[in-house]
Amino acid sequence: GTHLNKKMSTSEAAIRPDETTRSPLRTLQILFELASDPAPVSLADLSTRLNLPKTSLFRLMKTLESGAYVTSVPGGYKLGAESLKLGAALVQNREFPNCALPIMQSVSDACGETIILGVLADNRQDVLYAEVVDATKPLRFISKAGTTHPLYGSASGQILLAHMPPAELETYLSNVQLRKHAPGTIETVQALRDKLEQIRTTGISESLEGLVEGVYSVAAPVVDMNGKVVGGLSISAPSSRALRQKKKLAEL
Repeated sequence: GTHLNKKMSTSEAAIRPDETTRSPLRTLQILFELASDPAPVSLADLSTRLNLPKTSLFRLMKTLESGAYVTSVPGGYKLGAESLKLGAALVQNREFPNCALPIMQSVSDACGETIILGVLADNRQDVLYAEVVDATKPLRFISKAGTTHPLYGSASGQILLAHMPPAELETYLSNVQLRKHAPGTIETVQALRDKLEQIRTTGISESLEGLVEGVYSVAAPVVDMNGKVVGGLSISAPSSRALRQKKKLAEL
């Protein structure tokens, strides 16, 4: 560290990382400032807020602009397309499915059965159980978060299919191989079409022994803030008990 001593005392050198290691942090501070301000922010203003010399700030802005993370507009800078994508990804990652747990817990408290949050798996053929709240009753349906099942077989999967974009649904229906998993599995594409139509009308999906013998499930759509269906929330229970309280479960 001798060459640093000419410019500053050793203690200062120890606590001040050099500019190269600091610039990633600067970058995020810049993006945060722009994100917190609906109006464009000028270079001078940013320089004051971040306590950064205009010359080095300008270099950073140019780099960020080349990657479309910021864009220069009359009056200064605004967030670019890539930053907005990053923001959306962060929100999706953080809020869903974690934010569903309190709701799942309250549904579970009301009925004591297994509550499953199903989302579309990456292959877009299966439902992925993103979160599971186990039933409190001794005789219960047990499932684990992280497991996948064919969309046509599960109540939450059928919810996702019912709200899939029409073109994607048609592709799915023309390629799907319907395997019989349990006595109640849907056996023909036409029956599946009818079922999806019924789900769109009633708003819920019921499945009796669709995947597992002796299990009844009822699911409802989970909608994001733009009104897009992003999941299906299902209550699954032993059919012997569930069928007696079918109406109550559907109302939940």
